[in-house]
Amino acid sequence: MKVWTHRRGRTWLAVIIGVCLGTASNASAQKQPVAPARSPSKDFRSPLVTLTLAEASPIIGLTGETVLSIEVENPPLSPMPMPRVLCSVGHIEDLGRQGPSTFTARYILPPSRYPQPAILIAEFADPHWPLRGMATVGLRAAATPSFRTDPGAQVTLRVAEHDYGPQAAGPDGMVHVPVVVPPGVEFAVARSVNQHGKSTEQMVDLHVPYAQRVLIAAPEVLTAGSLGEVAVYAVDPSGRPANGAELVLRAGPNRVHPLGSRLPGEARFLISSPSVLRQKTMRIEAQLKGQSTTLTAARVGLLPGEAVGLILEPEAPHLERKPSSSMRVFLGAQDAYGNPVDAGQAGVLVDGKPADIKASAEGETMVVVQAPSAFESRDHVLVEGVLDGAHTFKRIPLQARAKATPPAMSRYIAYPRYTLTPRLGVLTNFGPLTAATFFVDGFVHPSAHDRGLGLGFAVGIIQSWFAVESAGGITRTDLSTIPVSFQIRQDVVSGRLFAGAGAGVGFAMAEGRIHSFATTTVGHSFGAIAEASVETGLLLRTGHIVASLRYVGLYLSDFSTGDHLASNAGGAMVDLGYRRGW
Repeated sequence: MKVWTHRRGRTWLAVIIGVCLGTASNASAQKQPVAPARSPSKDFRSPLVTLTLAEASPIIGLTGETVLSIEVENPPLSPMPMPRVLCSVGHIEDLGRQGPSTFTARYILPPSRYPQPAILIAEFADPHWPLRGMATVGLRAAATPSFRTDPGAQVTLRVAEHDYGPQAAGPDGMVHVPVVVPPGVEFAVARSVNQHGKSTEQMVDLHVPYAQRVLIAAPEVLTAGSLGEVAVYAVDPSGRPANGAELVLRAGPNRVHPLGSRLPGEARFLISSPSVLRQKTMRIEAQLKGQSTTLTAARVGLLPGEAVGLILEPEAPHLERKPSSSMRVFLGAQDAYGNPVDAGQAGVLVDGKPADIKASAEGETMVVVQAPSAFESRDHVLVEGVLDGAHTFKRIPLQARAKATPPAMSRYIAYPRYTLTPRLGVLTNFGPLTAATFFVDGFVHPSAHDRGLGLGFAVGIIQSWFAVESAGGITRTDLSTIPVSFQIRQDVVSGRLFAGAGAGVGFAMAEGRIHSFATTTVGHSFGAIAEASVETGLLLRTGHIVASLRYVGLYLSDFSTGDHLASNAGGAMVDLGYRRGW
């Protein structure tokens, strides 16, 4: 096993202090006896993290697990915090403390019985930058390759620098030689001596599969708009450290800045997290340049920053002045970038007394405010909230009799991040064409500042019927059309009601069944679709009942039968649906 650590240097400072201490000792030697000059105290040396396996080169198939020891020399803290331990293959269990700066764990070897290198990392949290130590291990594997040679021949198999055998081939010429294969070795040399003394050699492919050789040590979570250090480690197929300069890291659209390395086979990067959080995690990828098989990925959790804005929303404008009355006050919070923050961690005072934060049936954060005693002469209830750096207050007026007011709808229900709406409707072109429609649209609301703005797709089916009378008789057509369109929509919410407008463009596929002169022909066509819509809805417990009025322009090309639909295959459409939000 090979071990590498890093020191954060104060070497020059240690040398200077040592020289000064030695000079002071010589100057005072004539006055009184002194102890011999000492080397610089280890307190001036940088921390050093060492990882050691009880078995330096375990054999997969023979060794199931071994003990991993972690020691910190010159620890910056005493006791040191528990480290985070990572490994490229296998897994770590039962991490425990043995002393202020020593730890042990069980390293469980991977179940895949083929030779492979392993990277082990111990990482300690630090106020400035993580403190890490690294070890590389060549995991050997026990195997029994088989191949064919002369019947009865004595066979010796050379793997790397070791010879295994001899083994006698069977009557059919097949021979099986038990060997131990180190990582990075893919072929062995077989030497056979038959019963007549003739010696032959052949290459034997050991069929060793690819083993992961890159390990990412990334922060578990990052806050919005923050920076974090990511270390990437790589080894060659034999387990020796790779060239750290060949390591690359990608974090999607987020910035990545190289920081250099402190250990062999290491490359450090500074990554920035997105300021507006549209996902809960950020994917990062690392690999060695030009080696696509080494690509590995990890995910970093994303959290909003500290709250800078706190909102208190009473469900009614007044609180009735009687002891049995109460009111819910909903809490909302956001960070500096407009990302929603969990307001359940806020501290709330009602008239100077702490209040319990609860969750409503819809999952909203709230406190319940009770009306004061009838003997108190004040005219309002004061509610105060504080979370991180945000503070706000709300005065709720008291009145003799409160008017019935429907509960205010929280902004988080009014503007869900995702919506899905199935719709049923009818369509007409105010002529011979009538149709039944079924649509499903899905929207995402990407803006943290304007949740009413939605982008999405809609797909559906329009089943229409119409007839054309001519000198040759009456031709009836059944037209089945599947439109797919990109949609944009803007909603405005007021209480439990909302209204919105939208537009969409896309394409359509149609099948027409044309009945004429007692025969039926089937043709297919493609075309473009455009639509404009207005809609309104009413909030129920978990979603909206939605009604909309649309105008659909649907123009089809010639059918495969040669028929041509000269007019708009769409028209005015009225539908009713149910919108569910998350």
